[in-house]
Amino acid sequence: MASGIGRADWHLRANASVIVYLIAALISGALQRGEHNGQPPWLTVHLLLLGAVTNAIITWSDHFVSALLWTRPHNHKRQMSVIVLLNISIVGVLVAVTAQMQEFVVFFGILMFCTIIYFLHGISISIKRSLNKRFINLLRYYQFASLFLLVGITLGVINSFQDHENSMQPRLALAHLHANLLGWVGITVIGTLVTLWPTVLRTPMHERAIRAAVIGLRFILAGTSVSILAAIEDWQILFGLSLVSYLVGGSITLTPAILTMRKKKPDRPGSWMLLTGSIGLGVLLLADIALQISYKSPEKVLVALEGHILLLFTLFLFPTLLGALTYLLPVVLGRGPALNRELETILSRGWKWGLLLLPPASLLMFFNDLFVNIGRAMVAISLGAFLFLVLTAMLKSARNRVPSQ
Repeated sequence: MASGIGRADWHLRANASVIVYLIAALISGALQRGEHNGQPPWLTVHLLLLGAVTNAIITWSDHFVSALLWTRPHNHKRQMSVIVLLNISIVGVLVAVTAQMQEFVVFFGILMFCTIIYFLHGISISIKRSLNKRFINLLRYYQFASLFLLVGITLGVINSFQDHENSMQPRLALAHLHANLLGWVGITVIGTLVTLWPTVLRTPMHERAIRAAVIGLRFILAGTSVSILAAIEDWQILFGLSLVSYLVGGSITLTPAILTMRKKKPDRPGSWMLLTGSIGLGVLLLADIALQISYKSPEKVLVALEGHILLLFTLFLFPTLLGALTYLLPVVLGRGPALNRELETILSRGWKWGLLLLPPASLLMFFNDLFVNIGRAMVAISLGAFLFLVLTAMLKSARNRVPSQ
């Protein structure tokens, strides 16, 4: 790939994988009846988490690293190699686990592990070469998140060899789940919101934001690390305390962002979606703490979490992902102010209805199969409608390509 590719063309290619995985997840969810009271099956969940969310994090982390360091993301060849290797390993893991080919699970797990190390090395190189050191502490969020993903990959591979009757299986599964969700996804989202939230509100970042992020990260790292260890060792009280530490750390980090709303209230689709997702993360953490207190065995906790896994998407991941893309895609795909505004208009169509479908869909998850399936259909309609708008915006950007780019 040419190193001089335009920003819009680069993001058209880089974000294509996210859209493909979201579409594949919709198809998978429609074709498979689901497990645990109508909840989506393993393949659908991992198409969303391992496929769409991980690709989005990798792609946009590069964008934010470059923005915070005031450097141009000139090395598209390296970035694309990370994306290609990542998706080879993701597809390999999905196929290998589904087909129960353990040797290939190990092979593609190792490939994914090495790819994330390569990604981490790229962040380190960018930091060393940058003359702007102001936001280095915020980039620690991306670095630590990637380290927890390495832990999550390792635990996932080990867990794939465990028999369901083995007492260690639910413990490893809980550790794998929390390493990926709290560590990889949660830390990345919280760290990104420190700068993205005031940007979306079009207001200056709070003067104490970076200092709060440094303090909050300590609690978050302690909470994530202890939660993984406590899950493996079945230390439930410590597990609950670790989640409290994570919640405290996230609250400390995002308090300055919340204070910025004194100057500017949410007034655009992206800001409302991000706010909804942030509240949803807090609700899910409180629910996780309640599960650790209520149940006395990792088996029961795991069943409860897996039985309500769709809430992770409706309350947190979908509002956050849709909100970020609603704001960011017009910025990077636009080829001038006029097209930027046009793409923003496209992505904002019907956003209130899409967002309003998610809370009632979440409530329906607590009833019987009929209501659960209705809730799943509502989620699919909301996500499907947004994907249609994203594809429309991407085609619009592609048609407006100019020779100079």
